[in-house]
Amino acid sequence: MFLKYFYRLLIIFLFFIVIFFAISNPDDVILGIWPIEDKTKPLPLYFVILVSLTIGIFIGMFLSLFNKKK
Repeated sequence: MFLKYFYRLLIIFLFFIVIFFAISNPDDVILGIWPIEDKTKPLPLYFVILVSLTIGIFIGMFLSLFNKKK
């Protein structure tokens, strides 16, 4: 019972951390692909970091599922 409330509190806490992070990093960064110099796109810094973290989490979840099958 206690763990259920603890996990919910932890998720709410992490949600607020993400919100405060996004508010404090609204500056744009320019992303581009190396061989194509004219295809650059300005994106907010928080978007780039959160998408990178999300992709990393999904890759880690996929690899951990693959290792559990062995």
